[in-house]
Amino acid sequence: MDMSRKIVRLLQHAAVLVSVLLTVRCIFVMAFVPLSTFEGHGAAIPMMVFNSLRFDFQIAAYVLLLPTVLMLVSLAWRNRRYGLFLHRFNRLYFVAADLLAAVLAGIDLGFYANFNSHINITFFDFFNEGPLGLLQTVWEEYHCVYDLLSILAAAVFFVWVTGRIERPSGAVRQPRRREWLGLIVYVAVLVVCLRGSVWRFPLQIEDSFVSSSKLINDIVPNGIYMLKKAYKEKKNAFVMEPVATLLATYHFRSLQEALDEYTGGRVRMHRADTLTALRQALFSAVPDTLRHAQPNIVIIYSESWSNYLMELDGARTPMLFGMRRHLQEDLLFRNFQSVQNGTVASIENLTVCTPFPRFFASAFRLQPLPTSMALPFNESGYHTEFISGMDMAWENCAESLIHQHFQTIYDKFSILRDYPNAGFNSVGVFDEHLFTAILDQLNAPARKPKMLMAMTTTNHPPFEFPKGLRLPELPDSFYLKPCFAEHDRKVLGKYITGFRYYNKVLADFLDRFKASPAARNTILVITGDHNVRSILDYSAVSKRWERSVPLYIYLPPSLRRPVYRQLTQRWGSHDDILSTLAPFAFRHTHYMKLGRNLLDSSLPDSAFYSSNVEQLLADKSYYEKAERQTAARNLLRLIYFQMILGR
Repeated sequence: MDMSRKIVRLLQHAAVLVSVLLTVRCIFVMAFVPLSTFEGHGAAIPMMVFNSLRFDFQIAAYVLLLPTVLMLVSLAWRNRRYGLFLHRFNRLYFVAADLLAAVLAGIDLGFYANFNSHINITFFDFFNEGPLGLLQTVWEEYHCVYDLLSILAAAVFFVWVTGRIERPSGAVRQPRRREWLGLIVYVAVLVVCLRGSVWRFPLQIEDSFVSSSKLINDIVPNGIYMLKKAYKEKKNAFVMEPVATLLATYHFRSLQEALDEYTGGRVRMHRADTLTALRQALFSAVPDTLRHAQPNIVIIYSESWSNYLMELDGARTPMLFGMRRHLQEDLLFRNFQSVQNGTVASIENLTVCTPFPRFFASAFRLQPLPTSMALPFNESGYHTEFISGMDMAWENCAESLIHQHFQTIYDKFSILRDYPNAGFNSVGVFDEHLFTAILDQLNAPARKPKMLMAMTTTNHPPFEFPKGLRLPELPDSFYLKPCFAEHDRKVLGKYITGFRYYNKVLADFLDRFKASPAARNTILVITGDHNVRSILDYSAVSKRWERSVPLYIYLPPSLRRPVYRQLTQRWGSHDDILSTLAPFAFRHTHYMKLGRNLLDSSLPDSAFYSSNVEQLLADKSYYEKAERQTAARNLLRLIYFQMILGR
């Protein structure tokens, strides 16, 4: 058989598989997506179709990989018996692949019908029942007879189709020159389909988000891709350890000892069960003592907003631009660290106080938690929203935060819908447009106060900025400073441009905000998600800056107190943000209180510390106490989470 015929047959098999996936996708649309869903989202349909094909072609490419390798072997080893083996193998292989794809796609339809979601990590919970329990569940909850008949019919169809494609052909002949060219093109296309992209980033789950409509986004991925994603999440899931192991790790002899350390003896185990005692230790009750109208609350997590880089601001090296004035006018805490050292880890820590890394990649992200920061705001009468210029499919943020009591998710596609002229890059909508959306929401009439948590994106690799961006040039000597670990002008320049761009647009936002009605009753908290990575040399820069991000707080005039300006030298971290906001906003609620109120003038400055997963910073006189307090808190939080997640 000639080479071109072999390639055509492989492409025909791929077409069958893609047709199966497209057919199931059409069934999905008819079953779950009302036609009215497409109204107002017409612009997203071309991208929806294009990305759907990308997901399907990737699956087809993976299926073609083994037969392609075997075909290449046959071209090098022109053996008749091997040719017959390859013919029989392809018939069995593609029948099995097509049938498996159809079955998995059908399972995905059933999963969506039950859980309103494609296959996710909870899919594997079915297998925890054991073989007999699993069979009983399947028999009782699914139309097994009809399903088996459908599978049998599909198998017969695939045997027939594969037989038609793999019909015997003539004798083997030497490939022609143009056939070798066709082989090169085929392999190149296969590689592109395996990657799913010819652009910088390979195909990933973020590409399933093409609009602000969940139903339209759910059309894009196929069940096989979602099963692969779910398996990866299961593989990376965290492990829960016995209490005895945790006590030894954190150097406590008993749980009561840790409770005594953390609460000063306030909580006793013999008066309550373990879960109640942990809740009493970790949560704070907030009565209704507010004597002012509840302010809007805005918490902005700024991508890689470095504390140390502020030190480099000068007349010839402008880094802060208009931010210099705002940092002087309002409250700025420089002895401050992120708790975690990655973007999603910081979001997880603030939003649900989780001690477990990669929480949004676990099955527990679908379980509403009593530790969610949105809960006390909801219970205090706020409308809660997570807003970002990024595609919220990233790291499962949208799916996770909706389950964690955030009432609204407003992301890249929401911004592009409401601001059609907004510019964006491969990471998300440029920060300037995000700030416009935040300001417009704050100044829009509302019956409830608003709590907005925002995440910026532009100061993030690959550092793609608006085309019209113009910043003053920095002198060449700036890039040779000993504080930099990276002296490549091109690489370092991207990081520095990202930091400067962000300060410029943030200052513009604050100018407009302070001139707007929202400034009269809004608290703004702005911090970094983590310090800038890789470009600073900490043998030349103090280690205190290694995990350091600034904390900026704007208070409306009615809430300002002269004493607050005397408290900004305190040590602090992300854990202190919610405790600082609570007295201004909460009423009749509880919240997980992991930190301290940075504006509490009744506490001495020495009682504050800054806890990052990599380092603890505090006054020398308080360091050992802070270290012990942090260990007790982390132990109690771990045990509490294991208990509520294991119930």
